[in-house]
Amino acid sequence: MAEPIVVKEYDKMEISNCDLDKLQDYLKCNKLDSALKVTRHGIETTSWVGVIKYKNTHFQILPKLIYTKEYNEDYDEKTKEETKSNILKNLIFMLSYTKKLDIKTSNESRLSTAKNPFIEILIREYAKSLFECLKRLTPKKYVREEDNLNYLKGKIKFAENIRYNSSNQAKFYCEYDEFSENNILNQLFLFVSTCLYNISNDSYNKKTLKFIMNYYSDIKMVRFDRFKAEKIKLSRNQELFKKPFNLAKMFVEKTSVDLSKNKFENITLIWDMNKLFEEFVFEIMKKFENELGCKLVAQKGRRLLKNDTSKKRNTFVDIMVEKGDGEEFERIVLDTKYKKFVSSDDFSNADVFQVSTYCLLHNAQHAILLYPKCGYNEPDRDFELNIDEEIKEKYQIDFKTIDLQYENISKNLENIKKDIKRILKVA
Repeated sequence: MAEPIVVKEYDKMEISNCDLDKLQDYLKCNKLDSALKVTRHGIETTSWVGVIKYKNTHFQILPKLIYTKEYNEDYDEKTKEETKSNILKNLIFMLSYTKKLDIKTSNESRLSTAKNPFIEILIREYAKSLFECLKRLTPKKYVREEDNLNYLKGKIKFAENIRYNSSNQAKFYCEYDEFSENNILNQLFLFVSTCLYNISNDSYNKKTLKFIMNYYSDIKMVRFDRFKAEKIKLSRNQELFKKPFNLAKMFVEKTSVDLSKNKFENITLIWDMNKLFEEFVFEIMKKFENELGCKLVAQKGRRLLKNDTSKKRNTFVDIMVEKGDGEEFERIVLDTKYKKFVSSDDFSNADVFQVSTYCLLHNAQHAILLYPKCGYNEPDRDFELNIDEEIKEKYQIDFKTIDLQYENISKNLENIKKDIKRILKVA
């Protein structure tokens, strides 16, 4: 697989050796044109990060605001790799913390030296987890079979029996259930393992995937698409395989397959940083809910108009914080915004109108617009709305930032929790 073109979110890049028209058609067909915009001379990225591979062109889109250094092509090779490695570690930690991916960045050396680190990490997690599961158990399931047998098994299918055995009454056309390894779950694992083996460049990954393919040598090779994969449900005795199953489904649902070579030709593993930032903040607050002394509700909705039965006009709050009880009860609307906010130049009227409406509809007296910290600068001052004092006493809107610019976010959750405490004014 070709080495990825590294690009930052909200950035532009000129591309010369790629058929931009076909790339644009592919993105539109997969409803990804909002994640990567094709221009006359190249591409423009938005808030989506991850990997987009189209034929021989491979983009790796990195976030800007979750590491102390911004990835820069002017760095020397060593600094460039270290920066990219730390950004990817933080991104993968956030994805795993919000339960979008059940993975861990335990092997940092592989992460920094791999040719396509993001994809290779996902492949390694899938291969390693499936390998460990298969050492404990092979998933078996009753599979409905039909066959023309020399003995009676299950039940006779009379129409087929007359058709095939009218001249040979020594045989029986039967339908029966076989407790077999050759079931749809194992077929999915074999298909995904074969495709990943053909795109991976990592020796450890290829070795593990080869073992899995050999282990499944008696399983029938069946090709899967996302519709077929969605129908598979794990039974109670297959719960052990939940992690490799979810990763296998992700690979099938977000990729297209070169049927002639049994490999993933086009890959789109991308996530919206706006949504990821919101869910990451919520998960931290939920984990420390008792310590923060508040009750949290995610995505609380309410109809904008009375007696409106449509489902399209609900207003949804990112995070609703409820503190205290009785006369001390306070309801806070916390709206996350994944964008730069350092000065009044970054101020958005739309954001304020949005949270003001939330406060009105959800009977909240306090709203917080929460941004990720950008650089080493806090907002240059505390801002207040330009409204009458009477109304100001009733409604308060704050603009706050939270610091995610660490070399390793997983080791700095305590600092992030302190930031949230400060924002919620908890002692």
